[in-house]
Amino acid sequence: MSLSKKIIIGLLLGVAVGLFFGEYVSFFQVIGDGFVGLLQMTVLPYIMVSIIANLGRMSLTEGKALVINGLKILFLLLAIGVVTLVLLPLALPSWSASSFFKPSIIAVEQPLNFLELYIPSNPFGSMAKNIVPAVVLFSIFLGIGLSKIDQKKNLLHSMDVIADALNQINKMVIKITPYGVFAIAAYNAGTMSFDEIQRLHAYIIIYTIAVLLLGFYWLPLLISVTTGIKPKELFGATKSTLLTIFATGKIIVVLPQLINNVKKLMRYKDGRDDETSAKADIMMPLAYPFPNLGTFVIFVFVPFVGWYMGNSFNALENITFVGATLFSSFVAPVTGIPFLLDLMKLPQEMFQLFIISSVYTDRIRVVLGAIHLVALTIIAVKMTVGSIHILWPRLIRGVLVGIVLTSFALIGTRVYLAYALGESEQYESFIVMNLSKEFKTGQIKDVSVLISDTTQRKSYNQIRTIKNRGVLRVGYMANHLPFAFKNDKAEMVGFDIEMAYNLAEELGVKPEFYAVTPNQIKTLLFRGQIDIVMSGLVSTTQGLESYNLSNSYLDQTASLIVPDYNRAKFKSKSALLAQKDLKIGYTNNYFKDKIKKLLPNAKLVKVSSPRPFFKKNKEKMDALLYSAEAGSAWTIIYPSYNVNVLQPDMIKIPTTYPLVKDDTWLLYVNTWLELKEKDGTIKQLFEHWIEGGGAHIVEPRWSVIKDVLHWVD
Repeated sequence: MSLSKKIIIGLLLGVAVGLFFGEYVSFFQVIGDGFVGLLQMTVLPYIMVSIIANLGRMSLTEGKALVINGLKILFLLLAIGVVTLVLLPLALPSWSASSFFKPSIIAVEQPLNFLELYIPSNPFGSMAKNIVPAVVLFSIFLGIGLSKIDQKKNLLHSMDVIADALNQINKMVIKITPYGVFAIAAYNAGTMSFDEIQRLHAYIIIYTIAVLLLGFYWLPLLISVTTGIKPKELFGATKSTLLTIFATGKIIVVLPQLINNVKKLMRYKDGRDDETSAKADIMMPLAYPFPNLGTFVIFVFVPFVGWYMGNSFNALENITFVGATLFSSFVAPVTGIPFLLDLMKLPQEMFQLFIISSVYTDRIRVVLGAIHLVALTIIAVKMTVGSIHILWPRLIRGVLVGIVLTSFALIGTRVYLAYALGESEQYESFIVMNLSKEFKTGQIKDVSVLISDTTQRKSYNQIRTIKNRGVLRVGYMANHLPFAFKNDKAEMVGFDIEMAYNLAEELGVKPEFYAVTPNQIKTLLFRGQIDIVMSGLVSTTQGLESYNLSNSYLDQTASLIVPDYNRAKFKSKSALLAQKDLKIGYTNNYFKDKIKKLLPNAKLVKVSSPRPFFKKNKEKMDALLYSAEAGSAWTIIYPSYNVNVLQPDMIKIPTTYPLVKDDTWLLYVNTWLELKEKDGTIKQLFEHWIEGGGAHIVEPRWSVIKDVLHWVD
């Protein structure tokens, strides 16, 4: 049985096992990760040796014209690839995928070091760090250097031996591909949600469209208008080879056959034999280690991941991505894509989705790569022998038809995906959040009853008062997401609401919740009518003569909430200072004072809560100054907005609880907070409410063994 059939069987069996056993096969992830590591092990060394040996063997005086022409065509084809990489994401519909707070957004971003990325000042360091562009550039220079040295035969022979050894290792790994694909397919089919599968198909569709357009229209058109070889003649000569490449998933196994196809085409067209045959024998093997369009365009997976995460690339990010891809395409995608995900600050776990899709995309990738090699070889050889004649009428007509065809494909795909994907369900998952564990339900009471009782005065021992009444009176600020809010059942929930339940449980009483305004806090605490305010309030020195503040239990980070389309303008201090007539809303005076020093050009507008900014915005504010931790929750309700943390000028402020002014009560709450930090309660609630773990109640994955046969619960 051929390897390709084994791989297909492994894939189908893996999917079947995953669907049958569901989450019970999650242990296959370890096997899949190990297989991916083995695939990546030899790729970078093999490409280095291959580039160095091929360039080092070349006689620049003998093949100078051929090499120069080959490079010209390679650059032309890569330019077509660049245009494709820029255009393909346009087929992805607008996707609002705002998410809960992620600690990575407040991590200090290190500026991109382009010198380190592209210049191999320490080649061994670049190799160790897997900096692909620098390693490729080093290999190219070393190969060119070797080509000018006479005493290189033994070295080149040694490098050929190393390349053969690496190739043998790779063949050994390839033999276990069916098992690796089985493990990856079983794990993903058993654990991947249907929503993830649905969104992954967007990548598969746009890459398939790229292969069809480039491989079966634009490249045949380029060959036709420069050499006169028509698409019918091209595919008539190469169809059996292309089918073999698709079946095996590899070009190199039929490279001699592909060279013979090219010789046959050129011999048929211009009658030359020896001259063109000799040059084809040199050109195609030399071009093979260099990037081809199939490998280059598959890197569209990276902007797809950005879109998938709700952060489509802006112009600057696109330039960075395309520049890095030009060098990363020298290596296999299993090496280049993890590097680019790191470079663009995208999650590495998304690479698993790429591995799953590669069972299909790798086969069409090598077909496009083969057509790329055919186009490069034919055009470069014909340029060298002087038989290139551009057919301008055919070119103009073909380009116009191609533009219409490409536009129709991109627009049609965008319309289809917009319909197929629907809307994000983040909001629905947010408003149904519940407390992470069960408590005795606390009551929500009207604070006006307390305010009207002017006879009540603060007691001498607040702890004894709380225990005697059997109730902990908790003040909260309405709509202080995600610290205090009402869910779809009108229940009080949130980080600090659950902390209040924990505090009441510690005291052996029930909680009562009173909605308070900022102006009421001072009076209510001074009278002892409420015991504590728990709403994610940041610490300030105001009001300390009337109440105490607990120790800080977490920090909040100042951020600017901005419309998605405008996020690039609010990414850094320099970008903000460059803007005139900047108007920023704020709710917290401490943040306001800090941002005023940082951005003296901005006009600051006081707002009572974030909602006016999102809904009406009568003041026409450009951004809202708010904490990143709380602001992320608001972007789920209003997904067309984005949280931007100022880099590197981050402003942090502690979060505390205002308390009745009683030193014993203050000591009690501070000791309790320290205990909750030590036992992991605060961390667990932070993950549940602020990072959104509680919004993603992972239902057991559907499986035959559980949901059809009912063999397990």
